[in-house]
Amino acid sequence: MTLQRSTLILVGIALLLGAGVSLLEIPGTPPQTGQPEAGLGQKVILSFLENDVVNLKIERWGETLTLERSANQVWQLITPLQEPAEPGAVAFLLSRLNTDTPIQTLTMKADKAGEFGFDQPRGTVTVTLANGNRRRFILGGADFSGTAYYAVVDPPKWPPSHGDAPYKVLVVSADVAHGINRPLVEWKIGDQKSIK
Repeated sequence: MTLQRSTLILVGIALLLGAGVSLLEIPGTPPQTGQPEAGLGQKVILSFLENDVVNLKIERWGETLTLERSANQVWQLITPLQEPAEPGAVAFLLSRLNTDTPIQTLTMKADKAGEFGFDQPRGTVTVTLANGNRRRFILGGADFSGTAYYAVVDPPKWPPSHGDAPYKVLVVSADVAHGINRPLVEWKIGDQKSIK
């Protein structure tokens, strides 16, 4: 089987573009504000097993979504509607939280929370595990590039107030923000519009 010359040229261009994108996505560009820490020391955003999650609460822009996993492992929307949840939407968000690695870790003084967008968070996710443990993820504003977001994980106290110890802030990919802020219609099973 021989490939046509135009096919080989297109494959070559695709490989070059892929290599270029890989180089551009190498972490390490420091954000405008905050002090970078010496090392990440953080392997994933939140450490939990997806099968251990029994409840998911997502608060964003004045709306709260509550989802529960039934005994037969089916996700159900509890609020604001009561109907089966789209398993792909749930899996995408949980996967971003428990497999994505932070791009960078910063230290934020409590009185600087507004500079990181935490005065009006883009979303808060509370993950409840079968053993009763809860993990909390707070998504702040976009970084200076607009392609990543600031986040705080399991804060000892929230919201921050003057005099609190500095907070550890993660810089996370925009995929996490997309997973949290997808429209309600995409959380409901069977309501997605077909892509043409």
